[in-house]
Amino acid sequence: MYKYAREIMEMHGVAKRAVADLVELVTGKLTIGASLTIGEYILPHLLAAFSRKYSEVKLSVVIGNTEEMHEQTLDGSIDIGLVEGELEDPHLEITEFLQDELVFVVPRQHPMAKRNMVDEKELAENTFILREEGSGTRLAMEKALQKLSFTPSRQIVLGSTQAIKEAVEAGLGISCMSKWTLRKELQLSSLKPLRVKGCNVTRGFYLIRNKGKFESKACAEFERFILADDIMQHLR
Repeated sequence: MYKYAREIMEMHGVAKRAVADLVELVTGKLTIGASLTIGEYILPHLLAAFSRKYSEVKLSVVIGNTEEMHEQTLDGSIDIGLVEGELEDPHLEITEFLQDELVFVVPRQHPMAKRNMVDEKELAENTFILREEGSGTRLAMEKALQKLSFTPSRQIVLGSTQAIKEAVEAGLGISCMSKWTLRKELQLSSLKPLRVKGCNVTRGFYLIRNKGKFESKACAEFERFILADDIMQHLR
């Protein structure tokens, strides 16, 4: 009986959202999943702006790496996902909503910090601090290193962006990170950006949604909000 009761409750929730949509009320609960870079540094600003416009929507946020958000979008645990890794899945609607640039960074006391330009040979001599497997940032960094034709011989893996920034500041190694995560550190000069000869790394941030999942009015409005041309004004 539990199985049937659960299905009835789920259908009851879908029906309530459908009725609310008919009268154009933007209410209810919206569960958003985000990969770490987006969830920690971009989504809070977007949610603040969205909440000012749609105060009746109850927001819930789940944060994990890109791979985890992919899985949770497919199984319906989240209504909408925001990820930094490239995905291909016929069951998902995938739309780019923001551009990102990855920046090589070193601590301010590092010998390369005062250089205008470095090459791959100089980079290869350093310990690299990476995100875990399944992270969109990890994938983007690996592609950047492939472009430079080398694999770091010394690597340290950490599971969060903040931990990597702290490790770089402490002189544990160097890293390649999203410009969105580095705004305070670059402004305070606690980390120094490196220009690497022949390497410019950009990527997209993507909105993902399960094509087979019912889309509530709140979900549709959030999707419209985040894909609007003026999204940058909420991130300054």
